Amino acid sequence: MRKLVVAVSLALAVGCVSKSQYLALESQYAASQETVTAQQQRIAKLDEDLRKGSVLAETAAQKLAELRREFQPLVDRGVLEVTVDEGRIVIGMAADVLFPSGSADLSAEGRATVTEVSRLLAKRSDREFQVEGHTDSEPIASAAFPSNWHLGSARAINVVQVMIAAGMAADHISAATFAETRPVGPNDSAAGKAKNRRIEVVLLPDLSTLPTYQALMEQGRPPRQGKKGHRPPAKRH
Repeated sequence: MRKLVVAVSLALAVGCVSKSQYLALESQYAASQETVTAQQQRIAKLDEDLRKGSVLAETAAQKLAELRREFQPLVDRGVLEVTVDEGRIVIGMAADVLFPSGSADLSAEGRATVTEVSRLLAKRSDREFQVEGHTDSEPIASAAFPSNWHLGSARAINVVQVMIAAGMAADHISAATFAETRPVGPNDSAAGKAKNRRIEVVLLPDLSTLPTYQALMEQGRPPRQGKKGHRPPAKRH
């Protein structure tokens, strides 16, 4: 752009340009100015998004630390673990602690555990949760559960029902099943299979906090009118 300004100035100084040439140079200069302004605005927007992203990351880290502190007694008892998977905070509970083998009915210990977890999570009324049922690779084909998909689903739904009874908001929780498709351990050993038989309570990401949320909403459907003004994830049962 500086070169263009110099060229215009020199051309005017020596009187070697016509009016049309001058107007053309002036138009190029104006276009260059607009380009520079647009680039400056884009850089400012990127800087702002980066700042917001840093704030969100710090907030997420604080929430994770807070959650781990609250659940530490249960972690110490070996009842559950709190991890981060694909950017989601996950509370994992071994199915063997919650259910009898091959059953979707919570044991007395399992019901007490889920109730205790629910009372801690119920305080986070601004969050959406998904309960996921996972199994090992051992096939099941009973009248009640024709496949591991059915077993994982039934277990997740029963956990959701107990959580709602314990005070969780029904419109902020959903149930899903992944059967044996997402193992966390090898299925060729008893210990690995035990790890894979689990219930995970996932704190779903809040997309409304993303810097690009407004643009996403403009491309999709209008948000739900409610407590937070955003559309919840589709419920899977």
